[in-house]
Amino acid sequence: MLEKLTIKNYLLLKNIEIDLSKGFNIITGETGAGKSILINALNLLLGGRADYSIISKNKDKMIIEGIVSISKENSKAIGGILNEHEIESIGNNLIIRRELYTKAYSRCFINDTPVGTNELKELGEVIIDIHSQNEHQSLLKKEVHIELVDSYLIKKEGKKFEDKLNSYKQGYEQLLIKQSEFDEINKKKSDLDNKRSFIDFQLKEIHETDPQAGEDDELENELKTGENIEGIRESLTLAYANLYDDSGSVLERIKIVEKELGKIGEYNSDIQKILGDVSESTTALREASRLIESLLKNLNFDPARVEEIRERLYKLQFLKKKYGGSIDEVIKLKETLEKDLSLVDNFDETIKNLKAEIDELVKDLFKKAGELSKTRKDKSKQLEVEIVKILKEVGFENAEFMVEVTSPPTPLLKGEGSKVLNKNGYDDVEFMVKINKGDEFSSLRKTASGGEVSRIMLAVKSVLAGADKVDILVFDEIDTGISGRIAQKVGRVMKGLSGFRQVIAITHLAQIAALADEHLLVEKETEGNSTITKIRPLDKNEKVIEVAKLLSGEKVTDASIKSAKELMSV
Repeated sequence: MLEKLTIKNYLLLKNIEIDLSKGFNIITGETGAGKSILINALNLLLGGRADYSIISKNKDKMIIEGIVSISKENSKAIGGILNEHEIESIGNNLIIRRELYTKAYSRCFINDTPVGTNELKELGEVIIDIHSQNEHQSLLKKEVHIELVDSYLIKKEGKKFEDKLNSYKQGYEQLLIKQSEFDEINKKKSDLDNKRSFIDFQLKEIHETDPQAGEDDELENELKTGENIEGIRESLTLAYANLYDDSGSVLERIKIVEKELGKIGEYNSDIQKILGDVSESTTALREASRLIESLLKNLNFDPARVEEIRERLYKLQFLKKKYGGSIDEVIKLKETLEKDLSLVDNFDETIKNLKAEIDELVKDLFKKAGELSKTRKDKSKQLEVEIVKILKEVGFENAEFMVEVTSPPTPLLKGEGSKVLNKNGYDDVEFMVKINKGDEFSSLRKTASGGEVSRIMLAVKSVLAGADKVDILVFDEIDTGISGRIAQKVGRVMKGLSGFRQVIAITHLAQIAALADEHLLVEKETEGNSTITKIRPLDKNEKVIEVAKLLSGEKVTDASIKSAKELMSV
């Protein structure tokens, strides 16, 4: 939801902060007070075209900032946009800001990260629908309709339809992977055919040496031993003699220490501890002398082995320098080349098997797509009935609504005649409407404008409230051409919708304003020699007076007060 909207230096709006509620927000005010500026400000905030003439006189820049709380339903989509554009998250909030400068440039920010207007538009399409001059209306986008119908069917049909839809989508993702693999292998085969002789040469060179993992490190250690064999033997012999073999060796002297400490250990606990430490040292030194003796016995090194190791290391170094810097990289390259060669040698079999997998997937997906299509065509009739019911309530007595489900060809994988698979099956879904008797069905975008299209959207949104994930709905011209009973019904529909989504509506009708959870009044004031626009929330008594003014004009009467209270108590 939009929690706060701040506007600075936008025409007559010098510095305002608007706090909005979770439910039904109404904005009223006299004609020319600046209500439409709020809609224009939201459009700008969401990447709309900049008009630098709106910057207040004698000011260098204009600022619009919105703080939006993210719903659980939208967190994944918004998180994806933030990650894609490397924008840091700030808990469950978004801070969106746009600045316009008199030098005819603008700056945009999401969570204080500089972005372009395209990023603002992308985010705006997820979080808000503004029903005014066809701006930011997701329902006017045909590609959204099938997702809304499917969400509606999940709500109505439950897990059965959802499981079928998920099963199809998982299979379709697998099909795309296999198709990509098929195309990649065909392309790679052509490339490998041209490189065949070079691959053979590289493999021959690596196979002749046949490097083993870690071999070079082992050989380096062995070479060091071979090159220094005499010095190693001399030092080990001397160490063994001093430790164990000679008269007066270390172990012999320690034995004397143990004997003397043993005589007096019973008199002092510290001496007993020292004796224990000495005994442990004796054990360790005896083990060391045993190991030295074993090394000396096995210290036989053939001088010819040194040359053999040097030659082997030279070959390994040659491969490392030519093919990757390490033995592991050389081995990895060898495995890749062998796999490529196997692909070329077994290409026909590989393609045959992959084609069979794709054909089987396509066959299975057509079956699943057919089941989805049947459910959409059968069950969307109920959606049509529900929307028509609301359309009649909001003033379209002769309206008809149709969910058009067709199966047009598209350019991925052909099958069963003109039906072609896409991410949703093989259906193309579009909402169609006709308002008057004798009209032809036409798309939502072409049907009406202004207040009419807003009321149509309201009807559709109210039925799809649980399916449509846009959190914030803004209605500007919703009450054009209606009054009385129909206005009251429009207000009730909006009020009901606000239980699912935040609704913000600009109205001049008392029947709608009376139902507000939060009522904001736009009014002009004079400050010195200039006029400014202010927006303020109304308390309970002020709400009654404002609704009464909408009923009777500026002159509030006892009768209009009574009528206002009656409307607000409905």
